[in-house]
Amino acid sequence: MIKKAVVFGGGLSGLGAERLLKKKGYEVFLIDDKTGIPSAKGIEILDEGNIEFIVKSPGIPWEVSLLKRADEKGIKVISEIDLAYRYIDKGIKIISFTGTNGKTTTATKMQELLTYAEYEGRLAGNAGMSFAGIVADDIKTDYIVLELSSYQLENNPEVHSDIAGIINLSPDHLSRYSSVEEYYTTKFNIFERQTEEDFALINLDDKKIMEIFEEVEEKIKSQKIYLSREARGTIFIQDGNIRIMKNLRDRIDFHKVENIDEVSEKLIGVGELSLKGDHNLENMLFIIGTAKILGVPNKKIIEFLSKTAPLEHRMEQFFVKERTTFVNDSKGTNVESTLKALGAFEGEIILICGGDDKKLSNRELVEKIKEKVNFVYLIGENALLLMEDMEKIGYERYSNMETIENILNYFKENMDFSREKTVLFSPATSSFCQFRNFEERGRIFKELTVKILDK
Repeated sequence: MIKKAVVFGGGLSGLGAERLLKKKGYEVFLIDDKTGIPSAKGIEILDEGNIEFIVKSPGIPWEVSLLKRADEKGIKVISEIDLAYRYIDKGIKIISFTGTNGKTTTATKMQELLTYAEYEGRLAGNAGMSFAGIVADDIKTDYIVLELSSYQLENNPEVHSDIAGIINLSPDHLSRYSSVEEYYTTKFNIFERQTEEDFALINLDDKKIMEIFEEVEEKIKSQKIYLSREARGTIFIQDGNIRIMKNLRDRIDFHKVENIDEVSEKLIGVGELSLKGDHNLENMLFIIGTAKILGVPNKKIIEFLSKTAPLEHRMEQFFVKERTTFVNDSKGTNVESTLKALGAFEGEIILICGGDDKKLSNRELVEKIKEKVNFVYLIGENALLLMEDMEKIGYERYSNMETIENILNYFKENMDFSREKTVLFSPATSSFCQFRNFEERGRIFKELTVKILDK
């Protein structure tokens, strides 16, 4: 009998899953209302029987009719990540990062460091290629670096990570989860399949991570590597320098150490890092921790961290007109990310933000805006909510311009570019109400900025 499976979602991960399943001899039904079989027909396919499992794309919510029917019929639903893991050569090491912010930068730069140090590594998951596509194509590699969203860590994930880390936690995706606690605990599934031979990277500076970690520490079987921007942990910062314990398995009380050089070594000064800002410093600690576990030479780590360039759409300074600098931070898809972006700049700041209503509190954002931002231009469906929140705290320097193009045309006619300032595009939310994803949003912002203002 021919094996049958459903792939639900025709995006990058879904197409990779379809390719892998066909290679493994499955008859595959690709369900996608735009590019494949319509969902209503998909329900009929489930009712006809003999579907072994469904591979669900991460962005599809669990409440849709097809998944409800699958649950009624006892058909297992898995992720594209778990499908790929079933068939991957188990000699390949898997490095996984999750978190609310920074996971794209951390995962991407980790893979770039591996390449720089002449290791064979591929980037997949929420960033990079489809994990299933890599497996389907028999791409030769020693390491897979996965960026994993909470969506990809739902439903008892099967993937086993040799090295895993949660970079940080802050409220997000509350339109998906019943509570922020459910969102946080879903992230901790990244450690679920680890053994005593694996490594968990623990951020000592994140209060929410530590609160949950203290509750589940005994359940996490892997070896712990502790990271901090203070003089504590395994990889830490003291007197402006990133230092590493000589024994990576040590975590010591530095108040009891008379000579820090006896137990640790300096790697690189914080000022020497090419990626600036506290958020990037947090990301770099995770990269350093992973690199040291893998045995990447210090020389290669130092060289890479001192010259690597920012990612597109993440604090990307892409255009200057006279003394006005434009920064594309379209990757700022939640409040915490935009807070970090605002913290990276001094002087006059013009902020462009807004998009979808994620059902999250904007209180901390508008307070930071009042503290740091000279004027805010708003776009998207949550503009009125942001205006209400700003008015509540007495901030009135804003304008709802609805679209990016309207804002840039206004700048062209009214902005004094000779005055030194930063125009920061950091939406603090997603913008599916206007764009397909943050990449399209950032690309359009950059293209329109140059088209309208570079004259």
